[in-house]
Amino acid sequence: MKSESGIISWAMKYNKIILLIVIVLSLFGIYALNVMPKQEFPVFTIRQGVVVGVYPGATSAEVEEQLAKPLENFLFTYKEVKKSKTYSHSKDGIVYVYVELNDDVNNKDEVWSKIKHGLTTFKVKLPSGVLALIANDDFGDTSALLITLESETKTYRQLETYLETLEDRLRTIESVSNLRRYGEQNEQISIYIEKEKLAAYGINILNLYQTLITKGFITTAGKIDNPEMVVPIHIERPYQSEKDLEEQIIYSDAQGNHIRLKNIAKVVREYPKPTSYTTNNGKKCLVLSAEMREGYNVIQYGKDVEKVLQQFQNDIPDDIHIYRVADQPQVVGHSITTFLKELLIAIVAVVLVTMILLPLRVAGVAASSIPISIFISLGLMFAFGIELNTVTLAALIVVLGMIVDNSIVVVDSYLEKLDHGIPRWQASIESAKEYSKAIISATLAISLTFFPFLLMLTGQFLDLVKLFPWTILITLGVSLAVAVLFIPFLQYFFIRKGLHQLDKQDEHKQKETFLDKLQNGYNRLLEKVFQYPKISLGIGIISIISGIYIFANIPQKLMPVAERNQFAVEIYLPNGSSLEQTEAVAQDMESILRKEETVVSITSFIGSGSPRFQTAYAPKIEGSNFAQFIVNTASNEDTELLLDKYSTEYAYHYPNAFVKFKQLEYESVDADIDVRLSGDNIADLKKMADTLMVELKKLDEPIRIYTNYEEPLPGIKITVDPVESNRLGVNEATLGLGLASRFGGMPITNIWENDYSLPVVLKSKWENKDPVAEDISNEYVSGLLSPSVPLRQIADVSANWTEGQINRRNGVRTLSVFIDLKRGERVGQVQPKVEEIVNAVSEKSMPKGVSISYGGVKESDGETMPKMVKALSISIVIIFFILVFHFKKISLASLVLASTSLSIFGAAIGLKVMGVDFSVTAILGVVSLIGIIVRNGIIMFDYTEELRYKHGKSVLGASLEAGKRRMRPIFLTSAAASMGVIPMIISKSPLWCPMGTVISFGTIFAMIFILTLLPLAYWLIYKHEDKNSKKQETE
Repeated sequence: MKSESGIISWAMKYNKIILLIVIVLSLFGIYALNVMPKQEFPVFTIRQGVVVGVYPGATSAEVEEQLAKPLENFLFTYKEVKKSKTYSHSKDGIVYVYVELNDDVNNKDEVWSKIKHGLTTFKVKLPSGVLALIANDDFGDTSALLITLESETKTYRQLETYLETLEDRLRTIESVSNLRRYGEQNEQISIYIEKEKLAAYGINILNLYQTLITKGFITTAGKIDNPEMVVPIHIERPYQSEKDLEEQIIYSDAQGNHIRLKNIAKVVREYPKPTSYTTNNGKKCLVLSAEMREGYNVIQYGKDVEKVLQQFQNDIPDDIHIYRVADQPQVVGHSITTFLKELLIAIVAVVLVTMILLPLRVAGVAASSIPISIFISLGLMFAFGIELNTVTLAALIVVLGMIVDNSIVVVDSYLEKLDHGIPRWQASIESAKEYSKAIISATLAISLTFFPFLLMLTGQFLDLVKLFPWTILITLGVSLAVAVLFIPFLQYFFIRKGLHQLDKQDEHKQKETFLDKLQNGYNRLLEKVFQYPKISLGIGIISIISGIYIFANIPQKLMPVAERNQFAVEIYLPNGSSLEQTEAVAQDMESILRKEETVVSITSFIGSGSPRFQTAYAPKIEGSNFAQFIVNTASNEDTELLLDKYSTEYAYHYPNAFVKFKQLEYESVDADIDVRLSGDNIADLKKMADTLMVELKKLDEPIRIYTNYEEPLPGIKITVDPVESNRLGVNEATLGLGLASRFGGMPITNIWENDYSLPVVLKSKWENKDPVAEDISNEYVSGLLSPSVPLRQIADVSANWTEGQINRRNGVRTLSVFIDLKRGERVGQVQPKVEEIVNAVSEKSMPKGVSISYGGVKESDGETMPKMVKALSISIVIIFFILVFHFKKISLASLVLASTSLSIFGAAIGLKVMGVDFSVTAILGVVSLIGIIVRNGIIMFDYTEELRYKHGKSVLGASLEAGKRRMRPIFLTSAAASMGVIPMIISKSPLWCPMGTVISFGTIFAMIFILTLLPLAYWLIYKHEDKNSKKQETE
C-alpha cells in the first residue's frame, strides 16, 4: 500500500527508535535549560566611541578651530566612520568627539585599533599646546555589576586598598572581564608657598619651580656594557616622603648657608579639593564596575561574584560595607524566571483550551507536543550557541500556540478517519501524510518570513531581533518533525476511537459538546454568508478600512521603556556653577527621595556621570555643574509611581537647577524632540534658536526646552602689555606658571609608596579664604630674574564670556534645540506641532546659511521604519512564492495572501483596547499573524481543492463543505495561538505586550473572517469554472 512507504510509515514501524530519540533530546533540552548562556537581552554592539582632545588654556572657540575641526577631518578619512552620526562638543580646554561607526562594522576593535594608531601620528600636526588625544572605544561597554565599597570611618586610600584586594579576587573568576573604578580621591602632597617668606629671602617662584621639577625628574643613566658584564645604572629617587621634600635645599650662598623648602613653605599630605566624587546613601564610597565576558551565563556569573563578595565581606572590618547598585545577574534571573513562569502559564493555557474543546485523551496527545518541542528546541539552541534571553523566550511563547497547531491538525484528521472506519494504524499514517504538505508550507511561511528583517535592519535593532527568526525556525521545525513523526504513534497508542464512535457507545448519554454547538452555529452562519455575498464582503472591506484608520491613530514608539526597579536622576546647573552648589542641590534632592519607603538605595555621582549600567543609557560628560543618581526601588511598579510623582513636581524645584527624572529605555536619544540648526555663523544659529524657543514654550507638552550650546561661560581675560612685560622679563609662559601656582597648582613630580602614586603640587597659600576674581589684578608675578610686581602693572585684566560649548555634527556647526516632554506625552503627537512652529518661524526669519533637520525619536524611527517596511514587503513576497509553489495557482496564492489583510482590524482593535504603542515587537507580531492566517488559508483551500478535483464536488459544494469541515482545526489552532500569548498581554510589558496583543486579538478576529469570507471568496472567484454549478445549486 501507498501508506506503507515513506518516512512517516518508517517512523510508525520503528516507533521505539523515535521514542528513544525524543526522550534523549528532551533530556538534553532540560540539561541545556540549566547551563546555556543567559542574558537579559542579546549582546548589543555599541558602535560608538569617544576621542578626547586636551588643550589647556584654550577657549571653546580656539578648541573648535584649532583642535576639533582638524580632528574631525582626520577621523572622516576612515571609511568605517559614519559621518552623519559623528558629533563633537568643544568646551574650555577640551573637546569630546563622539565617533559612530557604520552599522555594517562587526569588528569594531579592529577599526578602533587603526584609529588609535592614526591619532598617534596625527597629534604632531596639532598645536603644541595640545597635551593628549585619548580614544576610548570602551564607551559602549555595559556594567554587569556596579558594586560600592563604603565606610564612614575609613579614608579613601584605605578604601582603595580594600578595593584592590577585591579586584584581585574577582579577576580569578573566568567570566569577569573589565574592572573599572569610579569615585577615587587620590592623596597628594601639596607644597604651600608662603609669599612673604619667599619675598624675604629674595627667591623667585619660577626658579623654585625649576629647581624642584629638575630634582624630581629621573631618566635613564645608561649602563656599563663590556665583554664581561652588562650593568644598568640607577639613580636613587631624591624624594621618598614629605620629609625629603621639606629638607630639599632650594638656595645656597658662598658661605654655605642653606635655605630649605620647609623654611618658605608648608608641605602637607592631603586630599585635594575634589572635581567629582561618589556617595551611596549619603556615605562616601568607591564604585567598582564589573563587566562580563561575552558568551558566559550572566546568572552563573552573578553566583560566582556573590561567593567572592561574601568571603570578602567576612574578611574586611565591620565598618566597611558592600552594596550592589546595578545587578544585571539579578535582573536577568528575575526576567528569565518571569518568562519561564509565563511560558508555563502559556503551556497550561493552551493545554486547557485544547482539553476544553477536545476529549481529555485526545487533548493530551495534541498537547504533549508542547513540552517535547520546547525542550528539544532548547537543546538545539544550546548546541547552535543561541543564548536564552527575553527575545528568544518571547519567540518561544509566540510559537507556543503554533507548536500545538500542527499536532491538532494531525490528530483532528486521525479522528475523522477513525469515524469513517479506517483502521487505526492506517488512519494514523494517512492523517500525517494528508497534512504533511500543508504543515510544511505553513511552517515555511511562518519561519522564513522573519529572516528578511535580518537583511534589512542594522545597528541595535538588528542586535535585538537577530536571534528571533532562528528561534522561530528551530522551534517550528522541531514541532513539524514531532507532529509528523512522533504524534502518529502517540495517537495510535492512546486514541482508539473517533469522536462520533465515542458518542455511539452510549447514545442515551450522548450530549451535544461545545464543539458540536459551535459547529452547528457556524454552519448556519456560513449559509447566511453565502446567501448575502455582497453584504458579507462589504463587512470584510469595512473591517479592513476601519482597521487601517485605527492603526493610523495608534501612537508609535518603536523602542519602549525598560522595566526596571531602577531609574536615573540628572541634575543640571548653569555653566560655571561650583561643585559646592551642585552638591547642595543634589544632597537636598537625595534627602527628599530617601524619605520614600519604596526607595532602596541612592548612589550619587557629584560632578560626573555613572558608568553605563544599562545598554541604551550613555554615560554623561563630567562637569562641576552636573550630578547624577542611580535610584533603586523595591519593584518595577514603584519605579513607575515614583516617576509619576516626581518628574513634573520637582523638575524646577530648585531655582538654579533642572532635575530630570529619567526612566530607562531601549532607545538612545539625547531628547524626545531635537530640532537641529546647522550653519557657520554661531550668532545666526543662536538668534534662530532663541526665536524658536519663544514659540515652542507656548506648547503645553514640553517640560524643558534648551539648547546644547549651553550658557556662556564666564571667564577672565588677561591682555599682556608687551612693553612693560618685556622690560621686566615676564612672558606669557612665565606668567602662566606664576598664576598657576596661585590659582591652581603646578605639578612637580610623583612620590611612589610601593604601587601608590602621590602627586606633588606647588601652590601658593591663601590665608583663610578662597580666591576671587579681584585677587588676580593684585597678584604678584615675576620673570626669571626680575623682581615681583602686581599683575595690573604689566597686563589688563577684564571679564570675558566665551561659548560654554560649541557643537558640530557631520563636520558642520550644529545647534540643537532639545525638547523634553512631560511624562506621559507622546512624541508622535507633539512632533507635528513642533514642525508646524519651526516651518512658520523659518518662513519669517530664517537667517541665510542656516538649515534645519530633526533628530531625536523622529530620526531614530525614520531610520528604522523604512527598513521594517522593506523587510515586511520581502516577507510578503516570500509567502507569495511559498503559496504559489504549494497551490500551483497564482490566483489562489493571491487570494490567501490578500486574506492576511483581514487581520488588520483585530490587531488594531487589540492595540487600541490595551492602550499600548505600535512598536518594533508589534511589527514582529504582525508578521507572526500573517503566518498564522496563511496557515489557516492553506488548511482551508487544500481541502477545497481536494473536494473539487478528487471528489468531483462543485465550486459551491466544495467551498461550503471545506468551510464546515475545516472549521474545527482552524478554530482549535487559532484558539491555541491566541491563548499562547496571553501571558505577554497580562504582564503589561512595554516591550512584549504589543506583540502578544497583535497576535491574540488579530488571530481571533481573523479566524472569524477566514472561516466565513474565504470560502465565499473562493466560490465567487472560481464559480465560472464550474459548468454544472447552476444544476447542482438547483439540486
